[in-house]
Amino acid sequence: MRTERGSAAAVELVVLGPVLVMIMLLVVGFGRMASAMQYVQSAAADGARAASLERNTIQSATAARAAIDASLGDRGMTCRWLDVNVDVSDYRPGGSVEVTVTCTTSLGDVALSGLPGSKAYTATAVVPIETMRGN
Repeated sequence: MRTERGSAAAVELVVLGPVLVMIMLLVVGFGRMASAMQYVQSAAADGARAASLERNTIQSATAARAAIDASLGDRGMTCRWLDVNVDVSDYRPGGSVEVTVTCTTSLGDVALSGLPGSKAYTATAVVPIETMRGN
């Protein structure tokens, strides 16, 4: 009886170890998914704000894309596919600019937890254009 002392703990560790690792991978994966969504929302807001500060629609779209690229780059987020849609149909003093960002990012490093290999995140931001702004 004394020689078998402690063997139950070793068996429990062998059985529960992989389960605990999977749970940790799942938590990390969900955390990455939540932060990715937050990064895309922030990038959309940055792009809309940059677009609203420009003087014409062509410069607005260019400024929005540059701000989105910088915002995602500053956070270390890479998109396998990035789509930026800048709606300047109401581009006038008192109007608004709407920016929609869709980013598909890879989750391959946490795929063992059962999460998909990639996920698309979409966010939209609307920023008003100042009413008293001059040309």
